[in-house]
This record gives sequence, C-alpha cells and structure tokens, in this order.
Amino acid sequence: MPPTALKSDLFVPFSIEHFLPVFIFGIFTWWIIRNKKQWELKTHHRFVFVVSVLLCFMMLFKPVYRYYLGVFDPTEDFPFHLCNFLCLIYPLQAIYKKRWFFGVLYFWVLVGTFQAILTPDLQNQFPHPEYFRYWMEHCGLVMLVLHGLFVLEYKVYPKDLKNAMIGANLFLVFSLTVNFLTGGNYFYSVHKPENPSLLDWLGPWPWYLLTGQIVMLILFCIYYLPIHYRAKKYSHINGSA
Repeated sequence: MPPTALKSDLFVPFSIEHFLPVFIFGIFTWWIIRNKKQWELKTHHRFVFVVSVLLCFMMLFKPVYRYYLGVFDPTEDFPFHLCNFLCLIYPLQAIYKKRWFFGVLYFWVLVGTFQAILTPDLQNQFPHPEYFRYWMEHCGLVMLVLHGLFVLEYKVYPKDLKNAMIGANLFLVFSLTVNFLTGGNYFYSVHKPENPSLLDWLGPWPWYLLTGQIVMLILFCIYYLPIHYRAKKYSHINGSA
C-alpha cells in the first residue's frame, strides 16, 4: 500500500467487508456438510483436490507474477506465512489422504487460520484482488478442514496435538531462518503484525514467541475438547447398543 493511500482506502476490520465473505463461506460449508450424502465419496475427494489445488495456485501465482513484473520483494512475497504454507501443502493431503497429516492440519488451520479470520492482517479493501485472495485462502482452508472432519470423517487423536506442536516449532525455526536471510517477517516471528491481533497481548519480541507457545497449547487443547467429547459420546452409544 503506497504511503499516500487514504485511510478510507484501507480494509476496515469488523465491517461488512469483513463479515460478508466469512458468512458466505460459512453458509457454503454448512450446505456441503448438510448435503454430504448427496455426493459419492469419490466426488467429495475430488472436491477437496480441486479446492486445495486452486488455493495452492493462488499462493504461487502472486510471487511468480510479481517476479515477472520485476517487483518481487523477498521480504513479503514468498508464501511462507503459515496460512500461505498450508495452501501449498494441502494438495498433499488431497492426494495421499493421510489421517495423521489431517490431524496436524486440523490444529494448524483451526487455531492459526481461524485467528487470521478473526483479526485479518489485510490492507486492501473490496474489490482489490488481494482482498479476494485473502478470504479465499483463509476461509477455504477452514472449509477444507471442516469438510474433512464432518464429511470425510477423519479422526483426530491426542498424538496429533503433540505432532502439531512439534511441527509448529519446526516451522518457527524455518521462519526465523527465512527472515534472517530475507529481512522479512514471515510467521510474524520478528515482529507483530501491524493490525491488532492476539500477539498484542503476549508481550514484546522475543517474549511473545515463548508466551505464544503456552497460548498455542491452550488453544490446541480447547480445539481438541469437542473431538474428545464427540468420540466419548459415540463410544458410549456403541457400547450401549
């Protein structure tokens, strides 16, 4: 965004342009889950593949296009924020259909990506292309995970929580390395995003990298609770049958 951009040209959180795409994706996701029996299982898998490849293409198009124009900025244009990275790797889940991989994606997407939906780090208003890319990326990831949970019925276990924690820390090391080499702020591991976020409550750098571990574990546990009680409920029903 140029320094001369007017404040009115910036995205406004908690406005209609914030809630409308979330509402649209929410309704669409609810409709797919509600009508899941109208599609064959292979059709659902094709749906996941097409959507995940579309998200991956969107992540790759921007840096390639900016490189073609000669304006590629290594501090910002690599797809190395967590949500961007998830778009790159989700096609692997669509192809190989690994339960353990979905278990990790469940925590990463619903904790990390959902946070990006609640407090968007977005500068561009509707109808800027970046506005559409942002919401398709983040809402699309959440839609895929909810589809995997309620339609494809992947299971999530406590060991997936542990793997998600380990994976997140490996990605933190990766982001610190990339940021050291490029001068960027991928994964917000060098400084906090400009827009308000949960990190604002976790202290200054580098302390928020440590306090963030505690918050991440708490959020992972919170998101595991409905999985735990759902599994307990069904085991009780099956045991009583």
